[in-house]
Order: sequence, then C-alpha cells, then structure tokens
Amino acid sequence: MSDAPGADSPTRFYLVNFESYLRPKQPNKCQPLQRFEKPNGRTTFLYRNLKRLKILRWYSSASKRFEQLPLPKFLGFLRARNDDGLCKRKTGFEIYCEMASIHGFHIFVGAKTWQRILWWLLICNAVLLSLILVVMSLSMSKETPTIRFIDTMMKPTAKVPFPAVTICAFNTIFTQGLQNREWMSASVMEQVTRRNASWLELLEDAALPICPLVKVCQWDTRMVNCLDELQPIWTLDQRLCCTFGYNQQLFSSHLGFSFVLRSSDTDLQSSQSAGFEVLIHESHEMPDGATPRLLVPSGSEAHIMLRPYVNRFSRNLEGLSLQKRGCYFPTERRLMSSDVYNQINCLAECRSENILESCGCAPPKSPLGKSWPICDIQQMQCVIDFDHDEISSGEQKNCDCLPPCEFNRYEFQSDIRLIKGMTNNSIVSTSNQGRTNEVRVRVYYDSSTAEELLLDVYENWLTFIGTFGGITGLFMGCSFVSVFELIFFSCVRPTCNWLTRKQILWRRRRNQRVGNTEARSLGPAN
Repeated sequence: MSDAPGADSPTRFYLVNFESYLRPKQPNKCQPLQRFEKPNGRTTFLYRNLKRLKILRWYSSASKRFEQLPLPKFLGFLRARNDDGLCKRKTGFEIYCEMASIHGFHIFVGAKTWQRILWWLLICNAVLLSLILVVMSLSMSKETPTIRFIDTMMKPTAKVPFPAVTICAFNTIFTQGLQNREWMSASVMEQVTRRNASWLELLEDAALPICPLVKVCQWDTRMVNCLDELQPIWTLDQRLCCTFGYNQQLFSSHLGFSFVLRSSDTDLQSSQSAGFEVLIHESHEMPDGATPRLLVPSGSEAHIMLRPYVNRFSRNLEGLSLQKRGCYFPTERRLMSSDVYNQINCLAECRSENILESCGCAPPKSPLGKSWPICDIQQMQCVIDFDHDEISSGEQKNCDCLPPCEFNRYEFQSDIRLIKGMTNNSIVSTSNQGRTNEVRVRVYYDSSTAEELLLDVYENWLTFIGTFGGITGLFMGCSFVSVFELIFFSCVRPTCNWLTRKQILWRRRRNQRVGNTEARSLGPAN
C-alpha cells in the first residue's frame, strides 16, 4: 500500500493561536504601560471636607429615605429606575422624555426620585404660568377687541375735507321780528293761543338772521366772493345760524375760509355781550350745544388754526361683529337727515322718534320723517317734560347710535385781538361809543400734514400665534415640533403598538389553528 492519501481523507485544519498572533515579535523593544497618579484638585479637597463633616452621608441617607416615600399611582413615573435601563422595559413616558424637545423632560432619564419630583414641580409651574398668561391675553383681547394707534404715514391736509364753519350770534332773539307782530303784548301765551300761532312761526320770527350780516367771504386761494355758498341752518338747540361748507366736501391747501361780519346796534341791543360764536364741525354733522366753538366778541379779529385728525379703520374689522368693534361702517346704517352716518345726527333722529312716540309729534327744526306731525304750542310742555326726564335718567332710550369707524376730528387754537384804528369811513361804521361791531374771522389749517389714526383689531390669528408661541417658548421652549411630538407619543405610537399586538396575537392564533389542523389530519394516518 502506498502512503498517498486517499480520496476520502478528511480535510486538514491549521489552528492559529490568536494570542500568539498578537504577541509582539520583538518584546525587547516594547515599552511598559505608563501609569499616572490622579492629581489632588479642588474637587477632591472639597469632597474630603464634606466627607469629614458627614454631609455626604447625611445627603445619601436623606435621598434613600426620600426615595422610599410612597407616591400615588398616577405619579409612579417619578420614581427612579432600579436598573441601568437595559434589562427593564422602558415606558412610553420615558421614551418620550428621551426624545422630547421641551425643556426639562430629558432630566427624567437616569435621574433620581427627588430630582424627578423637583423637575416635575418646575415643569408644572412653567405650564401653569404659561396658561395663566395665555388666558390673560385672551381676556384682554375680549375686553378690548379693537385698538386705535397712530399710523406712521402722515396725510396731507389738502386731501382732508375742510370742516363746516357755522356762525351763530350771542343774541338768539330778533327783537325787530317780534315787534312786527302787533299781537305780541304782555300776555304772550294768551295771545298766541288766540291767534293760533305755531311753534315754528315763533321760532322763525324770533330768530336773528346771520347770513345777511356777512359782508365779505373768501374761500381758499380763489379771490371769489363765496356769499352765495352761505346757507342758513337750524342747530339742534333751535338756533338760527349761518354755515359754510355744510353737506359739501371742500378741500383747502392753506388759506382756508375768511369772512367779515357786521351787526347793527339794534340787533345787539337785547344782549349784554355783543359778539358771535364760530362752530367747527364735520360737513355732514348737525351742530348742537356740544359742538366745539369759539366766542368772538364784536370789534375783534380772530384766527382759528385747525389741526385735523383723520380716523380710519383697518379691513381686519370686517371680521368682527358690531358688538365687538363698537362702531358703524360708512354704509352700514342709513339716516333720514344725512347720507353719511354721524353719531350726533343719529342721536337727534332718535330723540325725534322718542318724542313722536311720547307726544305724538316731533319738535320743529329737528330731523323729521316725511309724514311726521310737527309739535305746536300745546305740545311744547310735553317736549319740555320729555327732555327733563331724559336729562334726569342720563341716557337715551332705544338708541343704537354707535360712533362711526371712519371720521375726521378737528382741534383748533385761536388768536383773538381787538381791531384798532377803525373810523366811520371804513368798511364798517362804528357806534357812537367808539366801538365797532365788525368781526373778522379766518379759519385755516396750521400744518400741511394731518395725523392719521388707524382703528384695528387688538389681536388677530397671526398675533395670537406669536403671543402663544412667545409665552410657551419662554416658559417651556415649546414649538410646533413639540406639539407634533406630543401628539405622536400620546396618540399615534400607542395606537400603532396596540395594532401590532393585535396583529401578533392574530398570527399566533392562526398558527395554532394551522398546527391543530395538521395534527388532526396526520393523527389517523399514523
């Protein structure tokens, strides 16, 4: 037999000693491992002092006792883990704390019980404070849904409508008109009743006409007499005045409106103080007793310097209800006396309607309907009693007269000085006492720009997101990602785990059914 290996001989394995393989081939050139002693630093010195004072021992014993305190079942997640996190299954809360972007939650991972409780209290306080501030912000937006602020853009006064200028006299009774009535004697009311004179006729006869007293009228840069544009007007307190620019939209650059007014001694003899009142109001507003005015005595010259304030509203107000915004849009409510809504006109119409319901008529020279009867002398006492009751109550009934959302407000300053050097040969003759009854008034803008005020919502959806995000980010560091994480770990992940368990159980049951079926089929064959 030959020594050659056969075809069926086993394969030879050559074992390699791994430790011998790693052993250096030249051990004489190897250097021994260097060992360094740990230096004594400040931490080691402090640790020795604390250990000497038994502070660390007291701390460890107190922490152990604190960990043994019983916690409610719903606060079981605050108790520290007894293992290193590898043997014990992690809860969903611990997994969320490891991956959460909210400040403070990652402290729960690997922390002790007292540390978890401390951080949990801090997180609860932060959440509570953020909720309180968010609720305060919402309550402020509900209490004050709108806010008015100064716009950064100034509007030229040439684009602001010029106000209406109304001239009224101190003396509201025209004695010459009453003297023309032959039946006006001592017993006035008896004669009035006998003659069947109306309340309207008495007002027209006793009123002093103002427009004929205006001798010179100039408007803006045009040296054209504007006497034809003057029109008489009855104020809401039943005074006959003369107005310029009423129910007109006029624009002025800088010269404005100027007029010269002259009155005779017979017109002023029943008044202790001779002079006129200059009322400044919007062109579509009916003047009343509360309209801003300037008293100009006779024989004086007045310069009235206007400062307009343009009040407009933002388009964001269209989303608010009438109760929240507290004002009417220009085309939201119609009035009988004017095409443009105004709060003063609305209150005047409401007063006329209430008097109509109470007395069966409306007072003359007030906003009236087409078929409303006008009160006569017999109903005057009823109107007086109604006004007295209204003043006593302090409010008007059934009046939804809110201010307009868009309007112009005019403030003015005046400079009044006496006219000196007037002679009989001048435009206006003087009285025997050396006093002139001439009044010169000039009304103009004091600046080329007007301040613009904007009415806007206090808080819209964009500002609310900014406020909510700023508050929650300041206290907790929350963001949209944090919200998605919370939704994922509280809803999506538990649902997926539940479905996975159900699927595993279903597969196990299916496998058991298949196994039982095969066992039954193979049983009789064996």
